[in-house]
Amino acid sequence: MNRNNQLPMTNSQWSEAAGVRPQLVIGYWLLVICCSAIFAGTLSAKEELVTLPQRDSVQLTIYNSEDLTLVRERRTLSFKQGNNRLQFSWANTLIDPTSVEFHPVGKDAQEALEVLDTSYPAESHEMLIWTVACTKPAGYSVEISYFTSGISWSAEYTGIVDAAENSVDLTAYVTVTNNSGEEYENAQVRLVVGVIHMVERIIDLARPRAQGAPRPMPPAELEELERMAEDEMNEDPSTGMEKPKEIQKAGLSEYYIYTVEGTETIPNRWSKRLRSFVVQDVPLKTVYRLEPDKFGPLFTKVLEFKNDEEHKLGKEPLPDGLIRLYKDAGQGRLGYMGTLASKYIPKNEEVKVNVGPDAECTLKEKRLSLKKKDLVLNRWNQLEGWTTVEEFELEVKNFRGREVEVEIHRSMQGDFDFESDAGFEKHDADTQKVHFTLKADEQRKLAFKVTTRNGTNRRK
Repeated sequence: MNRNNQLPMTNSQWSEAAGVRPQLVIGYWLLVICCSAIFAGTLSAKEELVTLPQRDSVQLTIYNSEDLTLVRERRTLSFKQGNNRLQFSWANTLIDPTSVEFHPVGKDAQEALEVLDTSYPAESHEMLIWTVACTKPAGYSVEISYFTSGISWSAEYTGIVDAAENSVDLTAYVTVTNNSGEEYENAQVRLVVGVIHMVERIIDLARPRAQGAPRPMPPAELEELERMAEDEMNEDPSTGMEKPKEIQKAGLSEYYIYTVEGTETIPNRWSKRLRSFVVQDVPLKTVYRLEPDKFGPLFTKVLEFKNDEEHKLGKEPLPDGLIRLYKDAGQGRLGYMGTLASKYIPKNEEVKVNVGPDAECTLKEKRLSLKKKDLVLNRWNQLEGWTTVEEFELEVKNFRGREVEVEIHRSMQGDFDFESDAGFEKHDADTQKVHFTLKADEQRKLAFKVTTRNGTNRRK
């Protein structure tokens, strides 16, 4: 229920509510407008307070990395000639009271309205009061903005791989979770991809201080966050009920803002799952890979695609999220293949999903010889230095009825030399890599030699 639109209740209704669900009668006014004379006395004199109409629009810009959301809500209010008092309360919410701002919207409102002061009543640490002067009584649109904690989003991706493993239909979802204490009806949702760092967390700023008004957010941080989200609100967004939600992307420095098409109502303590995009027939590559640092010591099958235009992606980075792949097994059946807990994927970055061992392509490693040479003894006839020479052979077999790619990473430790005619290339200081293609039912042997200097034989 929207607490900003409750009608006055009769005594019998209050009694019934108290007997059935007593928590329903423990509410608070989010925003009220009344004559300035009402506030001339104590805060308890609120007999004539009236609630505001529904929000005309509300926009949520969610910064996940710091549990931070910028809220911009617009309402149409009636103002009388002279001074008007507006009360804003944040009780039972995670709103940062120091970030609350009031802005007239449009030329007429900006010319007629002026905020004279903002006060924090001594009787309460959970509200503020604006004094707004009006030179031309009428109804005006105003925007109230603030930061809140407790709203978050997460991304996930589902891919349906075709039977030949040549392509994948990729669907992305975004789940928005609201634990802020406030309900947002028909909200436009925007998701910020990127990392920001706050000196103080909004959830801490939302807690009242023992004395006086809450401490403000550092001005530089407030200005930077507002600058990042300063593009205009969509005042009349499409509901988008007849088609899946789309995500519009806009780059801001090292951050990206994803705007979900249409609006969504996100009640407090609810989560909403939104479909953000669908891309069909993304080219897919199957690679049998030995890369112990990423996939463990076994030879595994990895399905790869790239976040670039060639793969029908690459217009923007992909947010952190789970990537789950399923194989089309025919007749409407799906077979689970694998999951990747992906970090932020920049443009042109490869996505590699390990789907586990596959017996149709095998790898065997054999050490052919081990020799020790260049032995160095000290005067007590103890071994101080030596050099080992090892020869290895790798045998790779493709039992599949199709061509596959193979990539092998071979890491060594210490002071070593690596020798091979099999096409190995240096991957990093400790690793050699070879990449090749095997035709259907083909096998290949790769030989290499590793010379390692130990003890005093190590080169300095």
